Amino acid sequence: MQLSSRNAPVLALLVLVAACGESTTAPDPVDLEIGPSANADAGSSYQNSLTDAWIGYSALPRPYTGELTLGDAIAYLDADGDGDTDVFMATGQYLSEGDHDSELFLNNGSYTFTFDVGPFAGSTPPATHARKSLVADFDGNGRDDIFVLDHGFDSNPFPGNEPKLILQDNPGSFSWRRLTDQTGFHHGGAAGDFDNDGDIDVFVGGFDPFFYVNDGSGAFNKVDDRWDGSMAKVFSAELIDVDQDGYLDLLVGAHERDGDQTAVYWGNSTGAYTAGDRTPVPQMAQLGAVLDFDAADVDGDGDRDLILNRTRDGDDGGEGGFYTGRITQLVLHDGSRGFTDATGQVDAPGDGSEPWFPWLRTVDLNQDGDLDIVPDNADIGYVWINDGAGIFTRTDWP
Repeated sequence: MQLSSRNAPVLALLVLVAACGESTTAPDPVDLEIGPSANADAGSSYQNSLTDAWIGYSALPRPYTGELTLGDAIAYLDADGDGDTDVFMATGQYLSEGDHDSELFLNNGSYTFTFDVGPFAGSTPPATHARKSLVADFDGNGRDDIFVLDHGFDSNPFPGNEPKLILQDNPGSFSWRRLTDQTGFHHGGAAGDFDNDGDIDVFVGGFDPFFYVNDGSGAFNKVDDRWDGSMAKVFSAELIDVDQDGYLDLLVGAHERDGDQTAVYWGNSTGAYTAGDRTPVPQMAQLGAVLDFDAADVDGDGDRDLILNRTRDGDDGGEGGFYTGRITQLVLHDGSRGFTDATGQVDAPGDGSEPWFPWLRTVDLNQDGDLDIVPDNADIGYVWINDGAGIFTRTDWP
């Protein structure tokens, strides 16, 4: 199905049990004296998730479902140079210690998909437990590339895994490599030009969040002075210019039960994200594990509001309260970096028992000029339709 979309991404079977970590203090950042960008969101993984494809994941002819391969790290891109939207999925298996091949599904132009890993010439990038795939042009050749965040074995001792960088060298031809300088529990992240120098950098979340700075050719250098370590862990992140001031802002969440405060860290000319320049997002008791962020003007007042997808973080004790249920949280932005919870404007947003899924997106589903909220996986079977003023009605769809 094709639709008009302005904001976006993905689904699966992930259960996350994370050990409490301690915040570390980053070196004092050097002020990069960055000038604002006319379009800070350009080329970001969030911007590139504004896909014209809204499909049920069951429409993908997955070859390895007998192995219970995961489907969190889904991504949308033109993988064969024919101008339509194909689907890539980095996979893995819960509590697996081995690698599982990624999957590629080519679109015939009518949103019928064929499993075809030919563009990888028989060497598909593997993952143990992939959590997110970021699409951006990392090497500056004008074609979509992919950065895979893979947190590895999901239990003690949490050995982690390496990120995978997948470059589209020519239309429909990919090469890939492991970024062997970093092995860790890389659970979430985002890509964008946070330093406004014309190439796409990467924020890597997890137990030890950090930035990779791109040299413009897809070679990344880990830096430790762009993030101040004021959250011990980051499991979900996006880079979006929320206040539209020309600097990418960093939206981060983890488990609120651990004291990791869901917040927007505001981008600025220093190129550093610090607790001294952040705004907390209203918390939600029990539903304190943030799965996904979206940012869009849903009430027509000209500023970008926030939509969060949440599940239970186990603060009520026991496994029954961890990664069960879900809720769609609506947070309205006053245009001056102030946020107010407005989840009451969302009809049947979810609760502590409704099955969880990882990704939401905002799209003009019914083509009436305002943004609706949909699960990335159309198989979920319901959406929230916006009345134009940010009041959402839950509706079965299609």
